[in-house]
Amino acid sequence: MQDKLKRAMVAIHGVKIPELPDEILELDREINSKFANIANVADIIEKNTTLSGELLKVVNSPIMKLRNPCTSIREAVSALGLDNIYNLVVASALKNLFGDKGLIKDVMDHSVDVAFCMADISEWVDDVTRDEAYMFGLFHNCGALLLASKDEKKYAPLFSNSMSKPVAILATEERLYNSNHAMIGVLMAKKWKLPIDMIQAIMFHHTPECSRIKNDKVRALVAMIKVANSIIAEISLGAYRGEEMKNYEQDGLEELMIPYEVVAEIRTAVMSYTMKS
Repeated sequence: MQDKLKRAMVAIHGVKIPELPDEILELDREINSKFANIANVADIIEKNTTLSGELLKVVNSPIMKLRNPCTSIREAVSALGLDNIYNLVVASALKNLFGDKGLIKDVMDHSVDVAFCMADISEWVDDVTRDEAYMFGLFHNCGALLLASKDEKKYAPLFSNSMSKPVAILATEERLYNSNHAMIGVLMAKKWKLPIDMIQAIMFHHTPECSRIKNDKVRALVAMIKVANSIIAEISLGAYRGEEMKNYEQDGLEELMIPYEVVAEIRTAVMSYTMKS
């Protein structure tokens, strides 16, 4: 494991992994203190106006399915609870760190679409909340963001091919970088102190067979990301998807035992959401 992480560091040499924003560090301390309270949490988040705006946008979107919209950060914290709001703050912070041009924008837009899918899929999965699903959807390709930051021209065709070849992509990356975006993503996930099951799911999200993963929650997260990525690939590529992507999706569906009719409903919801966005 340590050797793989060292090779991941070498692969992105010259690219600095973004620091965890100060507001999140402060938020983590507050939430884990003995006397954590909603007012303090809201005050911390409101210090960063960009982060506050992004958070309210997510909270009031179909992602969270709240009955009534929130008009303030304090309302959002009250409605979702401290742990759930923390996950959404961390996810919201990621969206503003890498810029919004070229391949970086393509990778992030893809992750946002996958995250929306993940939130809907979580309705069919025990022990994975909507905020956890959304957060993992955004972070699963954070390693790709770092590779795109290092050399956009070199990484662009690889990212494009990953839409139809979600298993072979790791071998291709290994040949070119002596590492892969999943292990590089682990570096960022560890630096950002993501939950251990999410770190492991980032590492294993291109595993051909979910049955190889022993931990129940990690296995569920990986199965979910397989289905979500397949839905977005189908929307992006039209009717054509290679056999590799179809098998990747089927493995996820079998693990989750989700009827294909549900996948069709989620696909329609995602298309509606992305068009409105």
